[in-house]
Amino acid sequence: MARIAEEDGITTIVSTPHFRPNDENTDLVAIHERIYAGVEMLNHELKERGIAVEVLNGAEIAMSEKLPELADRDLLPTLGDGKHILVELPIATWAAYAEQVLFELQVRGYTPVIAHFERLASAPVREIKPEDLVARGMKIQVNCESLQGKRGRDVAKLATRLLKQGLVHALGSDAHDPVDAPPLLTPCRRAVERAGGRGTFERLTGASAAEIVGRG
Repeated sequence: MARIAEEDGITTIVSTPHFRPNDENTDLVAIHERIYAGVEMLNHELKERGIAVEVLNGAEIAMSEKLPELADRDLLPTLGDGKHILVELPIATWAAYAEQVLFELQVRGYTPVIAHFERLASAPVREIKPEDLVARGMKIQVNCESLQGKRGRDVAKLATRLLKQGLVHALGSDAHDPVDAPPLLTPCRRAVERAGGRGTFERLTGASAAEIVGRG
């Protein structure tokens, strides 16, 4: 997967394994430690193999009422060890506490980045206005596969609208494996530029992303 990313021009990847605080019998301390240890081992291996890709720490954190408490315990995996955290909002049901949790995270100095917001287009939940989240200092991430229509027409439509309105701060590959979900970004360049205008792809994969992972 790292070689695929390198060939696509990607030099930095943020590791975003699922981090689910509400799962029963889950040792969050152990998982937190495993994420950081795994990223360190992977970077060592990539260097040994001469692959010019760096992997940064991070996780896709499921929305939970426990997040402020975990933040106080320094147990939230941040993106690139900065103060941005990737948060996945519930899709099947609406968590009434979500907006309060996001606010409490901001009070603690974190900047929530809402993962694949466009997927909420097909969710039977109360509508969340992306404009309001951005106005409150949060950031929005969309996945390339969504722009390519792989998640359905409604999801692609919302992803395109977010780009047109300038509400997107980061692109994700949603990479899971080297065949069905590889770490590629350039396949969605045309869709990004068509919706957001010339230079949008470079900004989202360059300066905007760098700011989120503390490299800006």
